[in-house]
Amino acid sequence: MNTTPTTQHVNGPSQMPQLPQLPQDREHAVATGIAQYHQTAHERDQLAREVAALKTDIAGFRVVIEAQTTQLNDLESKVASAYIARDQAVADRAKYETLFITFQATLRAFAVPAAPLVKEADPSADPPHPEV
Repeated sequence: MNTTPTTQHVNGPSQMPQLPQLPQDREHAVATGIAQYHQTAHERDQLAREVAALKTDIAGFRVVIEAQTTQLNDLESKVASAYIARDQAVADRAKYETLFITFQATLRAFAVPAAPLVKEADPSADPPHPEV
């Protein structure tokens, strides 16, 4: 319930009550305070716009950082895969080298000559006919 007394004006809207005239030094202090308030409010608004722009920049930089982090992780994964493939190739080479050394030792053990075992065919000779 509102207990504030109200007055009704018959001749139109109510007018602001007249305040007594302030001394000159107080008027100057009030004008200076209002000017400082407006200047501070303008600086606050300008700084708020700068903060908003910087927040937008930060969000953009975060997106770039996340994309580069993803790309870096992808490249690290590819490097790891290349290391695995290299290690597998080295292991396969070692197995084949062992196989060829064993094969060479077997040939030496049975005294197989180092000369070619396949002779060139004589083109003038009649080629043999396989039996069916």
